[in-house]
Amino acid sequence: MNPSNYPVVGKFKNDTKSEINLYLEMIPEQVTLSPGDEVELLARPTENLLPLNVQRVQDGYHIHAHKEWDPDWHVRYREKVIKARTPTRLMDHL
Repeated sequence: MNPSNYPVVGKFKNDTKSEINLYLEMIPEQVTLSPGDEVELLARPTENLLPLNVQRVQDGYHIHAHKEWDPDWHVRYREKVIKARTPTRLMDHL
């Protein structure tokens, strides 16, 4: 399945004055959102994907799939689908 067809499993917007991070587990990947950035979180649909566990941390969120060890995380940012890596800075994809 093409990642652009993956389901949206979360939406995140940075309403703060500093950067925030999405820490995507279990394959550790990180997406950094600058102030004002908004993304849709996409993941390969599997039986073990949902429900997600989302925990607030000091500089963003830790996001874990239910039992899927590699959800093939992507984000949709300004209509562009981007593979999450460590690190992925959205400002590099303008």
